[in-house]
Amino acid sequence: MRTIADCRLQIADLRKAALLLLVAGACLAAEVKVTGGAKPVNVSIVRRVDVAYHLATRQTPLQFEVQGPTWLRVYTRLWWPAGATGTRKYGLALTQGESERPVAFETGLSSSSYGPKGNKLGEWRSFFVQVPAGNVRYSLAVTDAETVAVRLAVQAPRPWSPVEIGGSRQLTLVEGPDTTGFYECKAGQALAVNVSGPCRVRIRVRLSFEPGLPGAQNFVVTATDGKTQLARQNLKASRSPAAAFAEESGVVPSSERTLRFNLPAGEHSLLVGIGGTLAKVGALRVEVIPGEKYE
Repeated sequence: MRTIADCRLQIADLRKAALLLLVAGACLAAEVKVTGGAKPVNVSIVRRVDVAYHLATRQTPLQFEVQGPTWLRVYTRLWWPAGATGTRKYGLALTQGESERPVAFETGLSSSSYGPKGNKLGEWRSFFVQVPAGNVRYSLAVTDAETVAVRLAVQAPRPWSPVEIGGSRQLTLVEGPDTTGFYECKAGQALAVNVSGPCRVRIRVRLSFEPGLPGAQNFVVTATDGKTQLARQNLKASRSPAAAFAEESGVVPSSERTLRFNLPAGEHSLLVGIGGTLAKVGALRVEVIPGEKYE
């Protein structure tokens, strides 16, 4: 005889199976359809796997359709100019309706990938596109180069991972139904953060507006590794209309501003901080994404 516990387990299993089918169905529903441009060519990458890329040129943009809502990742490789050495820059423009998004990259020569006739290629560079609901048409044009190989993949960005910061008071940012952990940072001081590279680093900043602090505030965010300054950015922020700190009812957080930079391989003892502002204190959140191997 089946017990109530057995029935509950069966229901839980059915719910899990339904969830897996729902996720699989969403992935299968997403579709990319190239509608114009040159025919695809095979690009051989490491392990000698041929992957189809489409060639986009100044004269022939790549035209394609995506069934949204979904995330699209656009992989690009510069078709390496004859005789070129060192690194090369190239630019693209993604157009959807009346909206145009410029994208620029710098790349080096790939040591493991080449075209169908041994054509030299740059190391891959990519960007993400958040595709709205419906059948959305795009055009990708080359603006600063002659030829770029393009591969389209339905793929979401990887999530950022928070880094713990010792010796600093933790704050909880509340914004609508969402809560996010931050660390208190006094203006003119820096917080010590240990990060393992290679990775991409993102520093999210909220100033604390005390009563009487005037309108928008200018401030500077810096990140150093020993005596080397890795990044510095001048920013400006005003009071957020919807955010609050759970632990600080007397201050209003600013709208969020960010600083991003890359870290090479190895262990890094960073100092991150804010300054150049009338605000006495702010809040920081440091997040990382592991680096990817460009081939």
